[in-house]
Amino acid sequence: MVVKRKRETTVVSKPKAKEDSPPPVDNAQDVFRRLFEAQFEPLDLPGPTAKSTNPDEEESEIGDDSDLSGSEGDWDGMSDVSDESNQVEVVEHTDSYAAPEDRMDKKTWKAFMSGKLLSDLDKPSTEPEPTSKKEEEEDAHDSANLKHDLALQRLLKESHLLDSADDLAPTGKNRLKALDMRMQSLGAKTSLYAQNKMPTAHRRGIKAKAESKEERRRQEAKENGIILERPSKVNKSSNNGRRERGVSGASVGKFSGGTLNLNKDDIARVQASGRRMMGGRGKGKTRGGRGGRGGRGGGRGDKR
Repeated sequence: MVVKRKRETTVVSKPKAKEDSPPPVDNAQDVFRRLFEAQFEPLDLPGPTAKSTNPDEEESEIGDDSDLSGSEGDWDGMSDVSDESNQVEVVEHTDSYAAPEDRMDKKTWKAFMSGKLLSDLDKPSTEPEPTSKKEEEEDAHDSANLKHDLALQRLLKESHLLDSADDLAPTGKNRLKALDMRMQSLGAKTSLYAQNKMPTAHRRGIKAKAESKEERRRQEAKENGIILERPSKVNKSSNNGRRERGVSGASVGKFSGGTLNLNKDDIARVQASGRRMMGGRGKGKTRGGRGGRGGRGGGRGDKR
């Protein structure tokens, strides 16, 4: 048996003469509301308005309630089913969170994300172990000695630039020359003072003067007991003065624009070399020549 609560509703009174007329809008909404409450939980509506004191209105309300109760009896079966099936699920949100048991541990998750096998992670790491204070002090001492050695090596290389200067730090032209020497020691292919385009006589004179100056500097340093840097060796070409000819390097004429240009002298020289080659082959090797035994065309002939 379903126990239903009776709700107080406000119903507009209607005259008895108009019983056959369709129900008002409020009664229709009330019917739908009761039908909805039969399937779901009841709605919380505001309290009813002031009750009417007219006895006729009270009788009409009682009659309407009986009609509505009869209509509710038609939906008793659905309400029983809906109460059992449609139950509200209560979810409680708390701060504490229980991790699932099947969650991977940190090591397995790291191996999965990195794409490596567990056997690779089990191998000992190659990271260096933390060094002691004594080893750190030794490393700092070695690095300081290395810096001092580098400074001393630069001083020896640039000692000839400091002859005319009072300060140990080179300035002006000496500074540029020292910078050029440092660039060459680092692997620079050409010098900063290299001049590619100049007359050959000037270039030879500059080169000879630089060599004589360098030789005099080394001789003076040797006499004074000063240790200088080792002289850089210049690799000489191994072709012994022979000119390498490429695809366009023709021995006769001039090759330009994909065309070999020959003048009269070139043609005469080629023809003369051809005559010398033909004339030096020897006698009796031409076919069909006269002379010798055996008649015409036999050459020397075969002896039988």
